[in-house]
Amino acid sequence: MRILTRYILRLHVAPFLFAASGLTVLLLLDQVSKRFERLIGKGLHWSVIAEVFLYSIPFIVAQTLPMAVLIAVLYVFSRLEGDFEVTAIKASGIPLSRVMTPLLVAAVILAGAMTWFNDTVLPQSNHHLQVLLTGIGRKKPTFNLREQTINNVADSRLYVHPGIVDQERSELRDVRIYDERDGQQSQTIYAARGKMAFDEAGEDLYFELQDGVMQIRPNARPHGFRRVFFDRTILRVPDVGSALERDTVGAVRGDREMNIADMRAEAHRGFLMADGARGESSTYAHAITNMLLDFRRPSEAGAGLQTGAPGATGPPAPPVVTGLEAAERSMDLNELMVQEGKIPLDAEGEPGAGATPREEDPLAQGGDLAPDSTALAAESAARRFYAAFDAATQFQTYADQEITGLRRINQYWVEIHKKGTIPAACIVFVLIGATIAVRFPRGGVALVVGVSLVCFGVYYVFLIVGEDLSDRLWMSPLLAMWSPNILFGLFGLAALWRSTQVTR
Repeated sequence: MRILTRYILRLHVAPFLFAASGLTVLLLLDQVSKRFERLIGKGLHWSVIAEVFLYSIPFIVAQTLPMAVLIAVLYVFSRLEGDFEVTAIKASGIPLSRVMTPLLVAAVILAGAMTWFNDTVLPQSNHHLQVLLTGIGRKKPTFNLREQTINNVADSRLYVHPGIVDQERSELRDVRIYDERDGQQSQTIYAARGKMAFDEAGEDLYFELQDGVMQIRPNARPHGFRRVFFDRTILRVPDVGSALERDTVGAVRGDREMNIADMRAEAHRGFLMADGARGESSTYAHAITNMLLDFRRPSEAGAGLQTGAPGATGPPAPPVVTGLEAAERSMDLNELMVQEGKIPLDAEGEPGAGATPREEDPLAQGGDLAPDSTALAAESAARRFYAAFDAATQFQTYADQEITGLRRINQYWVEIHKKGTIPAACIVFVLIGATIAVRFPRGGVALVVGVSLVCFGVYYVFLIVGEDLSDRLWMSPLLAMWSPNILFGLFGLAALWRSTQVTR
């Protein structure tokens, strides 16, 4: 058995290494084709460009290793079955599951190593790559501008929206610039064409704009602005710098740049956010309920006078003014009573003696509603309406905060589970690859390529769909990320059981 174990493992080493290196090179070339155009023309040293692609390798390796396992298993077992070696092994009384045991053990070890790799090496390499790309993008902003997109230039509260970008000449066409650097005013510049260039020191960025208009809006007067037409103007953005800068300390890390401990802490912050929103919503619900109940209902006599109900004494009350008009008319009781002549005005036009302050509202103190105080009932109704309206808005705010917290939890837990899900695919692919290769021994290279592409495609589609469902709060992160392994594993076990039954 030891000889057979060593023989099986030795057969898989060369195909695994070949598949892993080949897939890594192919995906790396894909990265080169996507980023090379954005890196040329920036005066970068060749070592910087090499560093970009070096930091891209860990992310690629994390994806290619499970693929390499499946390709190697398919190739080796297809060849063993084609040479009738598997038939000879079964004739010796050794089941297929025993032949696969060394590979499963090796897959478990590889999965553990990949989990450690994804938790330690991969976040650091992703972070360094992001910092490097950010520094390269700031080195010459012209090459980092996207057409028909609002681009932030050097985090200076200055935004550029170019229609067309000529990167070779550093020229812009149909450009809009939103300048929010001045705290006293905001300006928007529209220009038919322009250029971008650094000064000789390489510190300040200059925009040379032609045939345009500048609109200046003071922040103190949002509805007023000045418009200035120009044939040519120059806009200076200081301290941009054309040197490559790397801020590895102050740079904010994304979810793929964190280890498991950091993501657990971020997920806990999301839990506190959601829990705090639920608690505040409950407290606010009690408070708004008590506030609405504190509005005293009119007494039966007052109500009868207002509505003209049968049996009420006294003349019928005038119709109650409702809606916004009632709210506007009843917000100040003193003003209403002044208009009706109930309160005299002094020489300065202010309410004189006898003015009734709001705090002495008989409705608030629980007194009976007077026959001539219909506006007080309107005020009570309006205050009820607006309190309920504000409560609905506030409850929606709390609900949005809770959803944001829950999505934050799922976002980070998805990435946590993903660090173990993809490595665990190595184990699942051993089951699938061996059983399919034994079932179709004469498939050859076509079998290896076809089955690999189908398995990779279906597996990663499951991961992407599961991540999206988890972000929408329709599925838990645990089930979303582990369901592909569960489904593929059940399929592999069923195929292995069927192979055993056929042999018997």
